[in-house]
Amino acid sequence: MNLKRKIMGLVGIKLPENWPIEWSPVEKYVKIFQQYGLYMGRLVSSSKSSYFGKHPDNVIVFNGNILTKKSGKVWYGDIDITVSFDKLKDIANQLGEDLYILRELDARFGKENKSLKALKKLAVVIIKASK
Repeated sequence: MNLKRKIMGLVGIKLPENWPIEWSPVEKYVKIFQQYGLYMGRLVSSSKSSYFGKHPDNVIVFNGNILTKKSGKVWYGDIDITVSFDKLKDIANQLGEDLYILRELDARFGKENKSLKALKKLAVVIIKASK
């Protein structure tokens, strides 16, 4: 069974086996992000406008996507980069890879299959791994 189906099953979402899934996460990345409390598909708030209103100076990407050079898309969900910067920096260092954070529509619905060169240009933020 594909990892995304397992994750969805754990939260009570049942899909038919032939239901199309646009992207499947790699378990290695799921575990690393989870170690830092950044769960796949997470929400920072049930109300985006309310969260943004409470944190107007923060850099927030709702339904964001995180990509790496080696593996492409590795994570998605809401990310408050201001709050999570240190965690993201630690993840980048642990992976030894830069993290490219993109908006939802820049790396979803098949767009995550564009070349990394094209996707990197769309990054809202790049978290550099220490070399």
